[in-house]
Amino acid sequence: MYLETYTGDFINVERSDFNWMSRQELVKYLEARGTACYDYDSTELLRECAIEDFEQEEADHDFTRSPFDLSHCSRR
Repeated sequence: MYLETYTGDFINVERSDFNWMSRQELVKYLEARGTACYDYDSTELLRECAIEDFEQEEADHDFTRSPFDLSHCSRR
């Protein structure tokens, strides 16, 4: 999935990528997405934040997960 960074560029990342990313790669991803990272943040916390960011972005593009009734909308 292509995600926009805070600079307006796009990065390609898949959900499974976060399972093997190093701490440095997680920090790079999160900072590119606009999240501040600190030395005292555990790698596991950074991984959870990256996954949460990805899943939220994915949910924003999946209209079937909408809390609103969209049954009247037609899909083409």
